[in-house]
Amino acid sequence: MFRDDVDRLFADLFPGGRHGASNEARAPVDVYLTDGPPPALTVEIDIAGVDPAQVDVALVEDVLVVRGERRRAGAGRRVYQHAEIAWGPFERRLRLGVAVDAGAATASYESGILRILLPLAPSPPLRRVDITVREGS
Repeated sequence: MFRDDVDRLFADLFPGGRHGASNEARAPVDVYLTDGPPPALTVEIDIAGVDPAQVDVALVEDVLVVRGERRRAGAGRRVYQHAEIAWGPFERRLRLGVAVDAGAATASYESGILRILLPLAPSPPLRRVDITVREGS
């Protein structure tokens, strides 16, 4: 959490994702729960200009990892008067905070938005535990 706050601070101070030694772009993201059916966690990531075939999505325990790269079209020398578009590799790591059914996850791409739908895992039934009371010895 603290690292995300620091990353956001640097992103605000240095727009375009050109902060730190990695020169890594930052893809904006929205995460929200829906009632369904089925109930799900939806992750929407703004990756406009990124070839969706070049995006890697993985779930490692409770962390969603999305990697890709926004590549510039064309070549040649450019002299910028103003630059805000973040080019280059990006990676987003999102701690989900809820149990999801990774096997039922789906992803779609439309109008520059990658939408990942993660159905919530069913809650395990509560298990009653009997307690044995022993009298003092």
